[in-house]
Parts: sequence; structure tokens; C-alpha cells
Amino acid sequence: MWKEVKITMLTKLFSREYSVQYTEISIRSLSKESAQHLPSLVSTQAYLPEDKNESCYANLEEWQKFLSNLSKKYENKQNLKKFFIDFHSYGKKYVETSKKIGGKNLKKNTNHELADYYKYYQKILTEYSTHLWMGYLLSQGSYYESAKKLLEDKQVSGKEIMTALFSPSRLSGILNMQKELGLLKSKTNELSEKQVQLILKKYIWMPCLDIHNNPWTAKDVKDFFTHIQSLAKQISFAKASSLAGLNKKEIELFKVVRELVYIKDMRDEYRRRGIYNILPLFEIIAKHLGVSKSELAYFTSDEIINALNHSVKLKKAVALNRQKGFLIYEDKNDIKVTSDALEIRKFVKKNVETKKTASAEIKGIIASKGLGQGKVKIVFGIKDLNKVKRGDVMVAITTHPDFVPAMHRAIAIITDEGGLTSHAAIVSREMGVPCIVGTKVATKILKDGDVVKVDANSGVMTVIKK
Repeated sequence: MWKEVKITMLTKLFSREYSVQYTEISIRSLSKESAQHLPSLVSTQAYLPEDKNESCYANLEEWQKFLSNLSKKYENKQNLKKFFIDFHSYGKKYVETSKKIGGKNLKKNTNHELADYYKYYQKILTEYSTHLWMGYLLSQGSYYESAKKLLEDKQVSGKEIMTALFSPSRLSGILNMQKELGLLKSKTNELSEKQVQLILKKYIWMPCLDIHNNPWTAKDVKDFFTHIQSLAKQISFAKASSLAGLNKKEIELFKVVRELVYIKDMRDEYRRRGIYNILPLFEIIAKHLGVSKSELAYFTSDEIINALNHSVKLKKAVALNRQKGFLIYEDKNDIKVTSDALEIRKFVKKNVETKKTASAEIKGIIASKGLGQGKVKIVFGIKDLNKVKRGDVMVAITTHPDFVPAMHRAIAIITDEGGLTSHAAIVSREMGVPCIVGTKVATKILKDGDVVKVDANSGVMTVIKK
């Protein structure tokens, strides 16, 4: 039984398929140890199991203060310019540090040496994750809201215009690969082995969302290519600005928005490249501690360091229980984690604001216009992607690069989270697939097999048949 601690009431922010390792970093990167980089702290934060994922909760007053301070700081263009530089600097440092450590002959190292490498890696990852957080939040903050309102006031909504104005300033990661494979698909229906290996060499890191995920294989590349569709025709940013009737000041606003969207994409690329590079360290640590790499992802830093320094094995049963869902939060600089159902229920009852899900029609933000009708397939995480067949309506909490092959099979895309600069919005516009984002409740109300009509011209989705 834990010693009870006082936590102020928490409000849900988002849901992701994170392990213990990554939720811990997420918490630490907004807490006291990252204070030098932050406009204010988010000290009261917790992750709870929900719908096969981990949902992030924070004290709403503290969270809103953080967002307000972040917005105020980076309204200053010089501060924003410095942030762009710092973000890439910390991102590159993280990738290079991971590569340097992962490239060593780690089989020769003692447990204490492995612990030192691990601690240094976690330090660099935490620094980068702080900037990752800020980049993500800035991309959907005041600059985005101002740009969105500007277009609403001007009554601008054309798909080609929206695609150009809200696309990243340059391509990275999955968008680069999608364009590259799309061009190949226009010339051939099957990749040669040489082409597969070239793609694999460039993008093998793509699925490495967390250390329990594995790099791409040749089969993964071939499967992606099989399902990819031709991308929608796009107009230039200059032409879109002209068609939208933007003046010089307004164009500058959208240039900032597009740079922030690029930052949002690059935060994921740096992260995945870094995780791919560091996998050899986690694999050797897992071997020393008697667990698999996937199981190691469900232990805290202190648990891993303690096991290495005292040459003891980690308990597989602990990892297996946490894989089913866990509560994690920070208490006086210590990370607390449990998978005990009774403890989790007590924590939720005492600390979490509960909201009832309404059963009204599902509305959201129009991300990509169009109409679509099909069977619903609910996607809570990577493991659910194979459910999506051609012609299905993919309904997800959010999307990220791993979802793209399934998105190419879908006739329409609906998400709980996101706005016009979200991954789902950008990719769906690139593909010309109807998409509604930010519904908040779609995955709660809908079930697999429901037949729905998606009207992404009005932002409404209607259930035709249960």
C-alpha cells in the first residue's frame, strides 16, 4: 500500500499509447528538473489507463497558466526565432547522443557503465522532450488560432488553399516518404528489391515511437507501398496566399504557422531517430536484467538503474501487468507507478474530474472536405491498424506516422483530438480524403461495425446503422 499523497483535481489533456519509460520522461520534461527551459512548471501531472492507452491528466489551472506563459513568451518574434534554433539544436543533440551510445560495443561494458550511459541518455532525452512539448503546444496555440480566425473572417475554406496554408514549411519524415513512394507508385505497381532497400535505409526508424516498437522491415515497406494512393494535387503557398487575399502581414503570420507545423513534424522525427539509434543499449540492458526490450519499457528509470547497480533481475510479471495499464505520477521528485486496479480506482475517485459522454451527433473541425460512408473501425493504437480495410471509416483518438498505411485504406478519417495542423488533418488533405478532427467523443460513442455517413463539408458525422 502506498503512502497517500495530496494531488489537486486533474483534467484529461490527451491519450497516447505510451509505455512507462515515455510517460516518465513526459512528466519529468515539464517538472522542476526542466525549469530552466520552461515558462512555468506543470508539477501536477499523471497518466492513467484508458481505452488500451495512457491518458495524460494535469491540474487545469496549472496547465492553463503554463499555456498562457508559453504564448506570452513566444509572441515575441525574437524569442520564437531563438526557440526554433534551440529546438533543432536539442533535437540533433538527442539523435547524435543516441547514435554515439548505440554505436558502441556495449557487450564489453559492466552493469555500472551501462547505468551511466542510460542516465546520460535519459538526461538528453528529457531536455529534448521539454522542447518537443513546447513545439507541439506552440503549433496549436495563438498563432494557429489567429490564422484560423483570419480565414473564417475572410470565409476562405477551399481544400487546396487550406492544404497549402497549413502545410509544413518543408517536408520531413512520413510526408517525405509518402511523396517519394507516391512518385514511384505513379511509375510502377511493385518496388524492386533495390528500391525497397534504399527506402528502408532512409526510413527504417519510422515506427520507433517508443523502445518497445521495432524498426521497419522490407515487408513493412512493401505493405506501405501496396496501400499508398496518389496524392491530391497541390498549389503553392504563394498562390494560396493570393487566392485567400492575404496581405503582407497576414502572409507573415502563415509563414510562422507553417514553420510551427514543420517543428511539430520534426519533433516526432527526432524522437523516432533517437529511439532507433539507442535500441542497442536497451537491448543489452534488457538482456542483463532478464527481461525483453518490450518489457524493459515498462520499468521506471530508478528501477532500471537500481537493478543495474545491484546486479539484480527485473520481474517480468511487473512488466506484463503494467502493459495492461498503469498509473504514473511524480511525488516530491520521485516517480510513482502502479498497475494495481484498486489503487488506480482510489486515485481516480480522489483526484480526477469525471465527465459524462453525451450521445448527441458527432461534430468537429473540418480538416479535409468531402463525403464518405462506410463501416467504422476504431483505432486506439498501432495494434488496431490491421482492422481498417479499404472503404472503412477510420475513427481514432489521434493519428501519427504509423497510421498512414491504414489512412490510405480509409474512405474517411475521424479523430477525437486535433486541429487544422494535426497529423490527421495534414495527411488527409494530402490524400484528398474527407476528415473531421477534434470531435472529442467519436471513439467513445462509436463502435466497430457501425455504418456512418461522414459529411466533412459541414463537419458532422451521422450514424446510419448500429
